[in-house]
Amino acid sequence: MTINMIETISGLVSVLVLGIISLKLRVVDLTGFLAGLIVGWAVFIFGGWRWFIVVLTFHVAAGMFTKYKYKVKRKMGVAEEKGGARAWQNVLANGAVAALLSVAESYIALEVLFAGFLGAVSTSMADTLGTEIGLLSIQQPRLITDLRREVPTGTSGGVSLLGEITTVLSAGFIGLIAWTIGAQKWNITAILIISVLSGFLGSTFDSLLGATVQALYKCSVCGKITEKNTHCKKHAIYLKGHKWIDNNTVNLLSTSFGAVIGILAFRLI
Repeated sequence: MTINMIETISGLVSVLVLGIISLKLRVVDLTGFLAGLIVGWAVFIFGGWRWFIVVLTFHVAAGMFTKYKYKVKRKMGVAEEKGGARAWQNVLANGAVAALLSVAESYIALEVLFAGFLGAVSTSMADTLGTEIGLLSIQQPRLITDLRREVPTGTSGGVSLLGEITTVLSAGFIGLIAWTIGAQKWNITAILIISVLSGFLGSTFDSLLGATVQALYKCSVCGKITEKNTHCKKHAIYLKGHKWIDNNTVNLLSTSFGAVIGILAFRLI
């Protein structure tokens, strides 16, 4: 591994500028900005600018679609807090696995690590966009563990046809970007198989965790079922799941799972 000073400085400047723009646009809050610097810089320096573009594609798309029809989502009570600005927990939950694989690849230089990286980013993309766009579905979502059962919009583990279609398309888009910029010298079929398969299965794993082990609470003020342990500025009533498994933990586990699926898919094709 060789990292020269020019790469270090150009990487830091690029990530810093993009981070400041994200902060100004309220895509992230201050803690998310700082966490994003770490993730983005690690990917840029150790994985290279092409790997960084793949992560940046997710970051831009996640920011755009989190804010897409934000007022509608807020009225429904399912919008992200703080105007959609992501905090450090969310940034690391979605980016830590990709960053670690970038660092590992710079030392080991194995193609299979890119497959894991692609799987992790595809999962983040598929899950985030599938959620943000799926929330706007006119059809009532159904619980992934019992598709006969309709659940309120925004319920952990709830899935819809619109959300599932978005999951597949967004994962494929990450693969298409990776192929277009030559992030790895594979043919487009191989990259799309890895990105779509890992993104879809990683996002599905996320939904399964959300429906089974993620902590669930009920607001003591408005009665809304929520993933947060506080709601309406009051402590919420614990209902089920493991209290230490929140949405960020689920995201971290699902991106790890997506990375594993990407590696397995690479071995099989």
